[in-house]
Amino acid sequence: MRRIAMISEKGGTGKTTTAINVAVGLAKAGSRVLVCDLDPQSNASLVFLEGRGAESPTIGAVLLDQADAHDAIRPTSTLGLDILPADVSLADANLALASEVGRERRLRVALEEVRDRYDVVVLDTSPQRSLLTVNALVFAEEVYVPIDPGLFAVAGLGQLQATVDEVRRYLDNRALRIAALILTRCRNDNVGRDVESQLRQMFGELVRRTTVPTNAKIEEAHSRYQSVLDYAPRSAGAKAYAELVLEIIADGRTTNGARGTPDGPAATHHAA
Repeated sequence: MRRIAMISEKGGTGKTTTAINVAVGLAKAGSRVLVCDLDPQSNASLVFLEGRGAESPTIGAVLLDQADAHDAIRPTSTLGLDILPADVSLADANLALASEVGRERRLRVALEEVRDRYDVVVLDTSPQRSLLTVNALVFAEEVYVPIDPGLFAVAGLGQLQATVDEVRRYLDNRALRIAALILTRCRNDNVGRDVESQLRQMFGELVRRTTVPTNAKIEEAHSRYQSVLDYAPRSAGAKAYAELVLEIIADGRTTNGARGTPDGPAATHHAA
């Protein structure tokens, strides 16, 4: 089972949008996919539940050991795609976790019972560093980082790398690594082109070849509680996410041998 976390410590990078469309794309490609919404804003849940609030139990109850993951998971309209939804109570659960035994490993333990049901788990996280993010990192193996190629594009990358290193060392997740940087909300202007060029010079192949453009159809899709792949499959945004999904599928085929090794792309580019 692949374990993918979408994480950015900078807001406004299209992280949830990327999590939604990557999950839908992977399901359309034939994978059995579970989305875990670890963001108290619960926007991914809102889209996948088509505008309806999540009924109890939700992921907050699962993390506090008040419900089993099996009972909290909901189907979506996309064949092969389920969601473990969030609601506003997740913020309270994050605070309550601070006094719980095994607080960093709650998600890993909870999802053990459903691991045979899915090929891929995609985690959506909030931009704030919290126990929810740590739980995502303890469970995940691959971290994908959406980046808005603006003036402050690399803000938070150094801290995220440090957090990944700490989880690998102190919370026994040696397979964890930053797998890729994804350029989102790209604009065809001088700033966007310059920042993209600098990022590719700094991080090399860690930056995915596919870039996601600023595209009105993506926002329209959200307002209709759909992925852009469903709402406007011929749009530039949908085509970009479809290409990104192919790259992520290829990642899974080519990097299995690197999992669990102490040195990988994350360690190499941390020095950069």
